[in-house]
Amino acid sequence: MKAALVVFGLCVGGLSWQPAPSKAFDFRYDVLPFLQRHGCASAYCHGGGTGQGGMRLSLFGGAPLDDYGQIAVAFGGRRIDLREPGQSLLLQKGLGRLDHGGGRRLPRDGAAARALSAWIEDGAPWQRDGGRDLRGLQLRRDGARLVAEADFDGVPEDVSDRALFSSSDPLVVDVDEEGMLATKGPGMAYAIARFGSATARLAVVNRFGAPAAASAEGEVVHALDAAWRRDLEALGLQPVAAAAPQRLVRRLYLDLIGRPPTPAELDRFVAQPDVEATVRELTRRPAFAAVWGAHLAEWLEVPAANVALRHRLTAALAAGETLRAIAARVAGGDLPTAAAAGDPRDRAELVARTLLGLRIGCARCHDHPGDRWQRREYEAFSAAFVAGKAGGDGAMVGQVFDADTGQPVPPRWLSLDGGSVAAQPANRATLAAFVLDRGHGRLARHFANRVFAELFGRGLVEPLDDHRLGNPARSEALLAALAAEFERSGGDLPALLLFVATSRLYALDLAPDGDPRGAWFAARRSRALSNAAYARAVGAVVGRDPAGDLGTEPLARELALRNGDFLRGVLDRGGTTIDALFEFGAAPRERLDELWRTVLSRAPRPDEVAEFLPLASADLAAFRDLAMALLSGREFRHER
Repeated sequence: MKAALVVFGLCVGGLSWQPAPSKAFDFRYDVLPFLQRHGCASAYCHGGGTGQGGMRLSLFGGAPLDDYGQIAVAFGGRRIDLREPGQSLLLQKGLGRLDHGGGRRLPRDGAAARALSAWIEDGAPWQRDGGRDLRGLQLRRDGARLVAEADFDGVPEDVSDRALFSSSDPLVVDVDEEGMLATKGPGMAYAIARFGSATARLAVVNRFGAPAAASAEGEVVHALDAAWRRDLEALGLQPVAAAAPQRLVRRLYLDLIGRPPTPAELDRFVAQPDVEATVRELTRRPAFAAVWGAHLAEWLEVPAANVALRHRLTAALAAGETLRAIAARVAGGDLPTAAAAGDPRDRAELVARTLLGLRIGCARCHDHPGDRWQRREYEAFSAAFVAGKAGGDGAMVGQVFDADTGQPVPPRWLSLDGGSVAAQPANRATLAAFVLDRGHGRLARHFANRVFAELFGRGLVEPLDDHRLGNPARSEALLAALAAEFERSGGDLPALLLFVATSRLYALDLAPDGDPRGAWFAARRSRALSNAAYARAVGAVVGRDPAGDLGTEPLARELALRNGDFLRGVLDRGGTTIDALFEFGAAPRERLDELWRTVLSRAPRPDEVAEFLPLASADLAAFRDLAMALLSGREFRHER
């Protein structure tokens, strides 16, 4: 064992080997991670479904005991040579000294080769002294090098020679296999380390310039803006100016009720740009519940064909129910998005994805390679969703059986704070309590991120349902501020929207083309309306819903707009708002002004007046053509 202890005392900085203090030995943490780092357990090598060359390892090292058997026991232990460790097939092939389909995988003078050799010299044990328990992982920076430190039973150990390193944004900072950082460009990213089932991350900031000026002392700052400004100060970015009132009111109307403002609504806001009053008034309209009920149905993955459930979600918002209350009803089975008969694993994954923002599906077959979820946790969580005849307390009877042992798995909720979870009754009440638990805050972070994405066109966490430690938010400070407001308001959607809409962040104008500030929330980015949002906006402006489908492909959409009946059909049938503007306009210039204000929520520019006034002076057909050009143009089809 002494040889192994010497090996695992390797210093991260590349210093000479020094004997390490006596410690327990564990194949899971002292050998297997080297094979993981060098790709031996990947899907393209021995971790594939059938393995390679007769050796099959678990994918990403998810079953360490099985891997130990494959390496040290299978085929009479022929892959290791206890008499001449250096001649072991495991080493000879890994070092490229014998023919190996994967080529040379281990550096010949690297830590992995020395660790494997020392392990074999010591008799290739599974464990010594009962093994070790991994309790956590810390990541820190030593100059340009990352240092990963594992917590084994309260004793720290440098595992930088075995940890897996990555970057959340290689365009900002790259991280090589050895944990060396390389600056690539300005921005904010996270260096990530993974070891065993533990993940740690470390923020890395490369400024665009000098630190931005801090807020004046004593200045009253919106809580969301306070977090936002701290990010900009760290990045050395100055935000763009606020959008003009015409642009801001169009943004508010599109976001909250799915249509542009009428000319009268536009004039009222420009005369008195009161965002708070506008948001309060809009969130009381039936259109608000319809638009955000559709959003909520998408978040909960309610199929479009389930019209009844979609209507119930809209009615819940119209009645003033909070997002927390709706989530409780979903978990409790009153709004049964995940209660249909079928595979309990599918329902468990749906609840985790839609209410907690967690993708746990990888653990159906193996321990999750990018998160902490292990297959045994996944099976226990799925056991809580077994369909069957409900008991008096709503319990769902049935069993899930362990794939390896064949034994029934007792149901457990996921441990979202890292602690252990005892077996418990699986019923709707305990599921709702688990989902709503403010202690882990998963519901608040997930729904806050969803709301932010609807307002800004992208989430702070992308993909929106992937809130794992290895997939950090674009701005953790912003997400924390939004989640805190969600909790403070009890998940009240109008209150959360008011919180965001009254911030300086929401009111930002667009960034100039090529300006990097749009990527870091120092400016707005123009975003295309979805097909549903665009159709809703067209119907509101024209006074009649368009006909037909726009399709999903960009080319098909353009052809449908330019040559199909989606717009042309509804305009040519007559009786629209566009016709009324032409017929009741006192003069061509008045027609032109009202058309621009109705469609684009602004007055025409002088160059547009010169170009298009003749069309407003011509016949109705020419005026309809002009309206169609505006409705199919980029400005109307984008939120800015």
